[in-house]
Amino acid sequence: MRMPRNVAAALVAAALLAPRPAHPQAVLGIRTFGGYDTYAMEDWNDIRRGLLIPASQFSRPKDGWSLGVGAELAWTKSLSFTLSYERMTPGRMSEVNGQKMKLPANVLLLEAEYRRRVRPRLQIGLGGGAGYYQLGEEVESPGTDRDFEGESFGGQAFGLGEWDLTSAATFGLDIGYRWAKVGVHKVNRQTPSFGIDVDYSGLSTRLVLRFLPRRNR
Repeated sequence: MRMPRNVAAALVAAALLAPRPAHPQAVLGIRTFGGYDTYAMEDWNDIRRGLLIPASQFSRPKDGWSLGVGAELAWTKSLSFTLSYERMTPGRMSEVNGQKMKLPANVLLLEAEYRRRVRPRLQIGLGGGAGYYQLGEEVESPGTDRDFEGESFGGQAFGLGEWDLTSAATFGLDIGYRWAKVGVHKVNRQTPSFGIDVDYSGLSTRLVLRFLPRRNR
């Protein structure tokens, strides 16, 4: 089943409308992010076979972009937890019969971050968490009318740095690594005759804009 299209809006609404946490230092906020990612795609030849793409028309997907939005609970000034939705879209995709192949993933992320202030407006830290990765019920190869379905759990770890723009808003950079290999359970709603994995593991970079409207520095 494909993730609901309004999941991102629901996360933002939850952050804005939820009551103030009972913990005296905790605050609620929202964040948006986007960045450049690399993807291992180790089973790229099986992906090609599953989508019925001739070898002469297939190029191995290795990188792409992602965008996301999430709700954040800053438990203390140093520790925060986030629940986010991310859309990952590998780039440099092949064109088959004039139609570009797609291998997007919808991801729900649950992460924890620990940061420490090293300058009046600069913080650095570490983060990590788990992700639920889901392929589409989309047509991954319009040129051959084939689609994949599958889901799996993964994980990620990263270092972060961020700069205070105002007392409530920060802009930061996350750099880390993601482990996420998604097994394909269905091809055109039928069980495939051979194993197929779509491997989104790789380098993850994110530019992050955080807004914590009730934060006290």
